[in-house]
Amino acid sequence: MSLARDPRSVVVSDDGTRAFVAHVVEARVSVVDLAEGSSTEPHAVRQVDLRARASMDDESEPSLRRGCQGFALVKVEGGGERGAKMVDRIFAPMVSVNPGDGSGESEGYGSESPSEVGEVAVLDASAERALTRLVRLPSSGTARTECLLPRAAAYDDGSLYVTCLGNDALVKLDARSLDPARAEVKRWHLAAGPVGLAIDHEGQRAVVWSQFDREVAFVSTESDAPPARLAVARQSDGITANVALGRRLFHQMGDSRISADGRACASCHPDGREDALTWSTPDGVRQTPMLAGRIAETAPYGWLGSSAKVEEHLKKTFERLGGDGLPETELSALVDYVTSMAPPVERAVPPTAERKELVARGHVLFESTATACSTCHDASHSFSDGLRHQVTTQRNSDPADGFDTPSLRFVAGTAPYFHDGRYKTLDDVLTAPDHAMGQSTRLSRQDRAALVAYLETL
Repeated sequence: MSLARDPRSVVVSDDGTRAFVAHVVEARVSVVDLAEGSSTEPHAVRQVDLRARASMDDESEPSLRRGCQGFALVKVEGGGERGAKMVDRIFAPMVSVNPGDGSGESEGYGSESPSEVGEVAVLDASAERALTRLVRLPSSGTARTECLLPRAAAYDDGSLYVTCLGNDALVKLDARSLDPARAEVKRWHLAAGPVGLAIDHEGQRAVVWSQFDREVAFVSTESDAPPARLAVARQSDGITANVALGRRLFHQMGDSRISADGRACASCHPDGREDALTWSTPDGVRQTPMLAGRIAETAPYGWLGSSAKVEEHLKKTFERLGGDGLPETELSALVDYVTSMAPPVERAVPPTAERKELVARGHVLFESTATACSTCHDASHSFSDGLRHQVTTQRNSDPADGFDTPSLRFVAGTAPYFHDGRYKTLDDVLTAPDHAMGQSTRLSRQDRAALVAYLETL
């Protein structure tokens, strides 16, 4: 079956016939029919769009925003009413994003304030449709207490509990509200890195796992007693103290040294990957690149290749986000963390003999003069030559001397493609006539399929 990108959390309907899957990127939930499929009739998959119009308190015209950070789902039996019938609801903590209108330059990343706002989308599980229609944004911009990195969620007796990475909080929301994200009831500050959550109904408490500090917190949901904390052995993290500091900084929300509106590095690079968005920037429209497993041997950095070192690129990023910048010791720790990020692990089904043959053919094509792919994407240097090339793009904001060659590592999972995200699929890149990158437009359909198959193995 084929799902949307980066599936993370799943809940199953009461009758066991459907699975609802959340995704880190894009504002959608996949609905999978669980009835047994066959080679000719696979499991059916439908997509539910969670996007909602968003409006500031003083604006009459709401804007359509994108979704991100979809790490968690919560199903509630009888969580709403349709006429006299109680219906199941699904809550999807996420982030509402406005990356800009895609028309060109902006002062920073995105062209509307706030660019990112915490949100909880609500679905009618039976009807498979979003109930959220309008999200009311805070009129003063994104508050530093916003839950912009929601990681886990649980439901208990009319309340939705969400852990917020970056500001290390557990928030209790009124699940009966039309806009639960704007109906906060209570908040607890916890150890760094709250990513796991469970509700002990009999004990009337929430149990939270904080990964960065390796601590379990027991939070009373019915009293004002402070959370009880249990430290876990810390030596099993397997990372240095400097990398651990960098990890905290990468996820740090509300830090004015990093951004002016509360965003963290992980806001655009969840798990070190990318948000699948194309942002308005001072240089024009730019797609978010993947970081994990792509930093080594790929200098210079940035789409324009304007930074010889990662440190230089981070300083420019903080400036565009309105941040004041980090001191050298913390900047060094952040660089250590970013460069040590583990790449995604592929656990695909072993390829068939036919697939292996297709990939082998694609490899030959990639290295051939007929396509000229390897001329710039050098396999011995993480599939990048470290140079800028003019690829004959058509935007006025694009530089005359072209763009830095991006690495092709893990390219199959990093759509959309090109510096401005203009192509949705790898096949679109190979067939598009509006660029001067390689010679793939001359390939037959079979050879394009082979080249795509090879690229998907990188």
